Amino acid sequence: MIKILLVDDEIYARDNMARLIARKGFEVCVAANAEECLNVFKAEKPGVVFLDLMLPDLDGDHLFPYIKEINPGVLIYFVTGSGTVFTEDAAKELGAAGYVHKPVYAENLFALLDEIKLKLNS
Repeated sequence: MIKILLVDDEIYARDNMARLIARKGFEVCVAANAEECLNVFKAEKPGVVFLDLMLPDLDGDHLFPYIKEINPGVLIYFVTGSGTVFTEDAAKELGAAGYVHKPVYAENLFALLDEIKLKLNS
């Protein structure tokens, strides 16, 4: 089973997205900030991370290299709300696998999760 770490400080967004991910058959672990993210990442060893850009202790784009240093092969997808100027191109330049826009709609997330399954199972 593919394990996904979901990092988001907004509890409602995190819980909603975690439920959707689990519904598609993935194992989900969660973190609310950068410190928790690194601890959970080391302990759980997920293959995929959904990483919020705006965290209370360290923004996701600054946390990104620390995660990649631990596991260069992990797929990281940035997650951000509509108020940000961070773009999908900026995410790709950093080496992210992709970008998810908030609010996250089930049909869009399910399509992305299907792509992730194909990518990791091929």
